[in-house]
Amino acid sequence: MHNTALLVSRTSRTALAVRLALAAALIPAWACAQATAHDHAAHGAQSAETAPAAASQDLSEGEVTRWDARTSKVTLRHGELKNLGMPPMTMVFQLRVAAPDPALKAGDKVRFRAEQDQGAFVVTQLEVLR
Repeated sequence: MHNTALLVSRTSRTALAVRLALAAALIPAWACAQATAHDHAAHGAQSAETAPAAASQDLSEGEVTRWDARTSKVTLRHGELKNLGMPPMTMVFQLRVAAPDPALKAGDKVRFRAEQDQGAFVVTQLEVLR
């Protein structure tokens, strides 16, 4: 019985040693990734020429399927919303920008920026492609 306990003890110590070695190997990589993710040194380093291009890449493309001017809600069939990690689908958004003139209509192609605000999805930027 004493030998069995010794064998279990050695197995447990070996498993613990493996776990500690793995953790020791992964911690530097994790710390480096965290430092890179929170590095703010590059903020504001965009030139005036690259800023508009970057801003236009933040916009998603979609098509208006319904527009309710009374409630300022627009239903969009959209592609991937990268900033929200959302796949293509059709959904209703609250419009948080002035409605374009002339008014939106079903079938209009748009480029837009969607955000999540207190659980609701809102459009914060909208361009009609006419």
